[in-house]
Amino acid sequence: MDGVVASGRKMRKTIVGYVPLESPLYKFHPLTRLLLFIITGFLPIYIDMPEVNLLFICFLIGLFRYARVNISSLKIYTPMFITVGLFMFLSYYLAPGKNPALIPIGKLFGVTIFFQPMRWFIVSYVRIIALLLAAIFYFSSNRERDILVGLRSARVPFVISYFIGLCMRSAGMFLEDLKTIREAEQARGLDSSALTFRGKLKHYSMYMIPLFTLALRRGEEISSALFAKGYGFSNDKDRADYARSKLNFSRRDLVACIFLILAFTGLIFLSKRGVFNVEHSLINRLFAPFLS
Repeated sequence: MDGVVASGRKMRKTIVGYVPLESPLYKFHPLTRLLLFIITGFLPIYIDMPEVNLLFICFLIGLFRYARVNISSLKIYTPMFITVGLFMFLSYYLAPGKNPALIPIGKLFGVTIFFQPMRWFIVSYVRIIALLLAAIFYFSSNRERDILVGLRSARVPFVISYFIGLCMRSAGMFLEDLKTIREAEQARGLDSSALTFRGKLKHYSMYMIPLFTLALRRGEEISSALFAKGYGFSNDKDRADYARSKLNFSRRDLVACIFLILAFTGLIFLSKRGVFNVEHSLINRLFAPFLS
């Protein structure tokens, strides 16, 4: 079996997660997909207006659907989104700064809420969600082979691309090792849900010992395997790359790359002209009743 069925769609399990078995996105060269990831990963940084970043998030969700990624799988990231939002809100709520120009708009549990920190909380949170979704989309629609081919096609040095490949594989193996350790604990009758919060902290910190030991052992095995196969990391000559030779950069990819670069350049130009400044945002109207 080459895949699993999730929500009516065939998915393939890779080291970095589940990706669609078939997707229109695979018609594009991995280098084009890598360029899309770089642009979507940087664009929200230049936009302060949260409504524009919300539109960008809708665009990313559209990309999820276009690439046939199982959108319901995004619910596993909900705790992370909530945790990030709560942490950021508390940071702006409890430590708004000492600028005398801060405008109070009310109180919550006896603590004054100021307009400027709350506005930047909304701006920053929406921006971070957009950045996270851009990264999730890339790793949910590209196999590890596509990621490495994209890096090598971009002329990234072999040492760097090989290191990134090992990191991706190590992340998958780390999760598998953690799963094995937890299953071994359950087989021995350990019920971690019965532990106190302090007990859980001590218990989970002890995971580092077997995980670190397994990582060292696996690193030694990888090093020995590389030595046995005569691998070196010199960049004096080009290396044969079978995976890259099977994927051609077509005219479709050229047009897509030119369009992405022009769109990114245009949006950066508008950002530098102040079009996306927070002062032009509709969020100011949202807080207007509290400012009067």
